[in-house]
Amino acid sequence: MPFHPPIRLRSLVPVAVAAALTTAPAAAATVQQTLLTCQVSTTSERPITFEPPVGLLPRNVTARASIVLTGCASSAPSAANLRSGIMTVHSTGHASCAGVRDVRGKGTITWYGADGRQTGVSTVRPSVEKVAGYNPGDMLLGGRVTKGSLAGSNLVGTATPTSGVNSCATKGLGAVHGTGRITFTS
Repeated sequence: MPFHPPIRLRSLVPVAVAAALTTAPAAAATVQQTLLTCQVSTTSERPITFEPPVGLLPRNVTARASIVLTGCASSAPSAANLRSGIMTVHSTGHASCAGVRDVRGKGTITWYGADGRQTGVSTVRPSVEKVAGYNPGDMLLGGRVTKGSLAGSNLVGTATPTSGVNSCATKGLGAVHGTGRITFTS
């Protein structure tokens, strides 16, 4: 099994002037085993939504999404039958266009196998102390699986927007579409 260090979340909602996304250094003593990696995306009908809209100044924001997980791959026996899923999640945090902190929330992932049949359900607890990037949407892609398939694993993700986000600082951002990757580690 390959070993990978923890991955820091990247931006889904970059500020227009931010040309690069930030990543945090990996902890030197922590080695994580990758259990499952999936592609993630919003659907055209269901973007990630922010209430109230994310703006230039930090404030408490609730993010909600129904994210599609596809192309899931694993060499871990505990995840061998997980090929796709739907993650429905909401979380709150103190967010602005420049980042988010104190994230808490809840969600579920309904898993499907290669045959398209449901293979399990996971309860997810989004939880991030601080995302030092340009993405309040990252509050949905980090946390821990607390129950069900992959219970006890951590989840981390990277994503990029597929819809316009340039007006975040000036007009606020109430919704965004995006694609990326999510990884479950032990």
